[in-house]
Parts: sequence; structure tokens; C-alpha cells
Amino acid sequence: MHRRTFPAAREPISSAPVHELTSILLNILLPILILVALGAWLRMQFNVDLATLGKINIYLFVPGFVYQKVSTSSLPWSDMGGIMIITLTQVFVLGAVVWGLGRLLRVNRMTLAAVAIAVMFYNSGNYGLPLAELAYPGRDGVPGGSGATAADGQSTAGGVNRATASSHTPAAPPVKNGGAVQAFVVLTQNVLTFTVGLSIAAWAGAAKWTEIFTKIFRLPVLYVLVSALLTRWLINGDASKLPIFIAKPAEYLAAWLVPVALVTLGAQLAANPRWPRWRPIAFVLVLRLIFGPIQMLTMLWVFHKLGIKALDLWPWPAELLILTAAVPTAVNTLLITLELEGDAELAADCVFWTTVFSCVTIVGWLLLLRSWFG
Repeated sequence: MHRRTFPAAREPISSAPVHELTSILLNILLPILILVALGAWLRMQFNVDLATLGKINIYLFVPGFVYQKVSTSSLPWSDMGGIMIITLTQVFVLGAVVWGLGRLLRVNRMTLAAVAIAVMFYNSGNYGLPLAELAYPGRDGVPGGSGATAADGQSTAGGVNRATASSHTPAAPPVKNGGAVQAFVVLTQNVLTFTVGLSIAAWAGAAKWTEIFTKIFRLPVLYVLVSALLTRWLINGDASKLPIFIAKPAEYLAAWLVPVALVTLGAQLAANPRWPRWRPIAFVLVLRLIFGPIQMLTMLWVFHKLGIKALDLWPWPAELLILTAAVPTAVNTLLITLELEGDAELAADCVFWTTVFSCVTIVGWLLLLRSWFG
């Protein structure tokens, strides 16, 4: 007697994409937006001084963060250099695209300068940093962490477990410490913003070059970078070797950067809400939020396929670099445009509207990247 068989029941349609979307919105974007909203509320209620908030960030929290992250980073020197070279290349390619199209369309000098710096320089600190920390928090002992892993006790570097276990042991997943990687993106972007960005704004506003160089060399982040790199070389990235009186202040300053920077961003946006000049704004939206990450992805994939060791950052930290290439225009672009008497209204529009639309595009990029890289 034959046993009757029945076709297997169909599995229910997976709700993973919906769950992932909800997780991204609630756990990554919502904390950012809440702090931004609080900053906007403070500005509207108490008219908080933006110049003071900006100086606190630029002269206190950003240097503290850079020192803490760079000096104790487990990334090998080759990856550090690779991240900075990749960021430099992306900025100059974006600038060349904007410049070429602007000259072809005969855009006036002030508008072209405002659009160029809005596309080239993104909010890697106030927005990209918390995004990197929340999306890739870096916990010791688990995938996504930094430093030693609980499984083997071996240190990790360059985002990949370097354990020399048995050849039969499966390779550990890549260590995804977003903050350690993003520190170098923030650093490179800040240096470029206050060098190349200032030069572009000066070209539009005809400021004196001596003033530009004076402003550049007043930035503490340049000197902090040198001391952080020297410290890292001396302690080999081992935070336990830092004296407590140095390690603790740096740790506290680094911890305060994200909340204070997001509150500052909200206050700055609340000070300049406006209806956009749609033609240049639409151009900036497409290049900054869509073309930028596509360009970064293509560039990283090409370097990977070419086998250029110093620039082969695939799959990590390529995943993070693609994501943070999709963040909105840097608030600093507005500050330097105001300082050098450029098209401040257009600069403010770029900051505000790229930030608003990024709430949609960032979710899309996160979903894509997590489906591609896992």
C-alpha cells in the first residue's frame, strides 16, 4: 500500500525587507532626527548662538574625536592611506563633473561655486559619523566590533579578522567598526573643506589668499591629526598604553561629539529654512545623494578588480564608504560661503534640502548595501 503524499506547503513570503526597513528607520535614522529636531527647537525657542556651537564642535569635540579614534585605531597604515586617497579622488571627480557641466551651461561664477562645494563636501561629521556609529557600532567580541574577538583573542585590523587559526576553521566575518573608519573620512573631508572648499568660495567671492591660508592653519584638527598619528605609531593602536590623563579627556570629548554635532546641525538648519531655487537644488540633490555613492561604489569596485593593494578596500570598509558618500551637504559649506561672501542663500538651500531628502535615500542605500554585503 502506497502512502499518499501531499505537496509541501508554500513558505510564507518573507517579511525580512519590511523588518529591515523598520530597523533602519527606528534604530539608525530616528535617533539622528530626534537630536536634529531638538537642535532646531533650541534655536527657535532660545535663539542659541550658532557661532559658539560651531566653535565648540570644530575646536573641541572634533579634535577630541579624531585623536581618540585615530590614535587607538586597529586599521593598518595601508588602509588609513587608502581611505584618505579614495576620499580625495571622489571629491576631485565630483568637482570636475560639476565644473565641466557648469562651464558648458555657462553658469555664473557664484552659483557654480556654491553648487560645486555643495556636491563635493558632504556632512561626514555631523551626519555621517553618527550614521556610521549607529549602522556599524563596533562591539568587541562580536561581528561588527573592533579589537580582539571573543572566539580567538586575536587582534583585528583593516576591518578583517587576522586570526591565524587552523585552515579548517571558517573565516570570521569582517569587523565593521564604522567610527574608526569614518574618523579618516571626517578628517579628510574637513581638511579638504577648509582648503579646497575655501579656495572655491574665495574664487567666487574674491577673498585674499593670505586670509585663506590663515584660516586653514588656525584649524586644530590639522595639528591633532599629526599628534594622533604619532601616538598611534608609538602605542601601536593599543589604547591601554595611553596615560589615563590623556585617554579619559579624549574619550569624553569623542563621546560628546555625536549628540552636540547633531544638535548643532538642527540649530543651523532652523536658522536657514527656505524654499529652494529648484533648478540648481535638483542638480545638487541628484549628484550628492544618488550619483555620489554610485561613483564611490564604482571606484572601489574598479580598484578591487585591478588588484591595487593600497586602494583595495573591498568589501570592508568599502561598504561604509559607499553609505557615507550618500549623506547630505556639509553645514560647513554654508559657513565658508557666508564668511567669503558667496551665494549664501543657495548654500543654505543645499544643506537644508539634501538633509531632508536624505531621510529617504539613506534608507534605500542601507537596504541595498545590507543585501549586497550582508
